[in-house]
Amino acid sequence: MENIDRNQMLEVAVHAARSAGDRLLGVSQRRVNSAAGNDVKLQEDVESEIFIRGLLAPTGIPVIGEEEGGDWSLVKSGKPYWIIDPIDGTYNFLRGIPGVCVSVALMRGLKPIVGCVYDFTRGEIFSGGDGLALSLNGACVSPNWASEACQAVLMTGFPSLTDYSDSHLDRFVKSVQKFKKVRMCGSAALAMCWVAVGRADIYAEERVRLWDIAGGLALMESAGAAYSLSEADSESAPLCYSIQAAARREFFVF
Repeated sequence: MENIDRNQMLEVAVHAARSAGDRLLGVSQRRVNSAAGNDVKLQEDVESEIFIRGLLAPTGIPVIGEEEGGDWSLVKSGKPYWIIDPIDGTYNFLRGIPGVCVSVALMRGLKPIVGCVYDFTRGEIFSGGDGLALSLNGACVSPNWASEACQAVLMTGFPSLTDYSDSHLDRFVKSVQKFKKVRMCGSAALAMCWVAVGRADIYAEERVRLWDIAGGLALMESAGAAYSLSEADSESAPLCYSIQAAARREFFVF
């Protein structure tokens, strides 16, 4: 599939994310499958991914998902693939904390084509992609970012694969002191959305999985943000990356 209709695929992504998010709004009971370490897995994650895969199946494009995996070699094959996070901010969802979303993106390699992130707790649908306008609930958005780091807001987090060694945390604290504020929302996808639309100015996080950030990468393309993506040193966790996305490269942290 060399010639992809980006507008058509964006419609598919938006429909899948919206449908899955609305479905999750009707869930009253959270069923924990695993709570090992700093991570938590819910049965709702699994069922949401199965639901999204069904909606994407008619496109004939292979899918990589957080819960059911996929053919990881697609990332280096040059072929398009869907990558989905059925619930980003799972622990928020478990505890009833606002800021939970569904992320659906179409990528080729590490280049986003289109993506949609649906924050169903707030009713906000962020969408965009390569060469497409950045949209929030169907309206075009132009971010109004801070011009200097001393006035900028950094979005970050501590994912389950975080290095909590004293040396690493000391480096992190020193590196973020140049920013006006530091914020964590518990969802990598939403953190990127907020940077894309101008609520914050930089997102930086280490050792996140590709499905956490794929939808956000598509929004960064639409917003005209600078971003850097590098493979992290985690042999036990495929598709693990360190990422920075910002209004300008001089805001980058590491």
